[in-house]
Amino acid sequence: MRVAVARAGLNLAEREIKLSADLDLPTIELSSSYSPRKVSDFDYLLVYRDSRLLLQGTGDTAIGELCVDFSDAKLNRRANSSIRNQNIAKALGLKGGLRPAVLDATAGLGKDAFLMASLGCEVSLLERSALVHALLRDGLGRAGYYGEEIAAILLRMKLHFGDLLEFETNSKQFDVVYLDPMFPARRKSAKVKKDMALLQQLLGHQTDGAELLDCAKLLAKKRVVVKRAKLSPPLGPCKPDIEFKGSSSRYDVYLIA
Repeated sequence: MRVAVARAGLNLAEREIKLSADLDLPTIELSSSYSPRKVSDFDYLLVYRDSRLLLQGTGDTAIGELCVDFSDAKLNRRANSSIRNQNIAKALGLKGGLRPAVLDATAGLGKDAFLMASLGCEVSLLERSALVHALLRDGLGRAGYYGEEIAAILLRMKLHFGDLLEFETNSKQFDVVYLDPMFPARRKSAKVKKDMALLQQLLGHQTDGAELLDCAKLLAKKRVVVKRAKLSPPLGPCKPDIEFKGSSSRYDVYLIA
């Protein structure tokens, strides 16, 4: 996968130079006819637009773009509309004023972590892709642009880079470990949202699901919650203790004895 940090102006700014160094990626100046590199040399470009970092495909991969934006209207409508009665809250085991400490071990674009933090949970986000981690870091770093209500939610979200399979698992550090392994690509790709389709291209489908579940059980004090497509089989060989089914997805809950 070929990725570059791009800039529309004539000269790279400090933020592009730092991002390129952090991710060990080449750079390309889109407005320069003297640039030794062309857009067609790369599959994806990381570019800042309106102070936001975006990942966009090029050529055959140009099916959309990814950006972590916690001011997204649809996301906030869900966070503000009776979320305590939604399946994600039930799966976490929220009761009374108790709010579990959660590890979102497959953070992706951070939408589920945001919903859990909006419920009052302290959420640690773990992301294994350096590119997606950079998008998350940018989204969380713009807290001052979102307004006080969203900024207060983001204060309960802490980002980490790494793979759960390589995570230190010798102690029970979290009440709940949350897993959302990438769903397999659907045959009718038109039904897949553009951001999800691009994320699937970028990360692929995780085939180490049973191993992820075993690691999660070692870290969780109370339960592991796995988000699955409604008709998908359980993540591992064991059936969940509890299931919460929605119209297109479900939450499998594994209780820790």
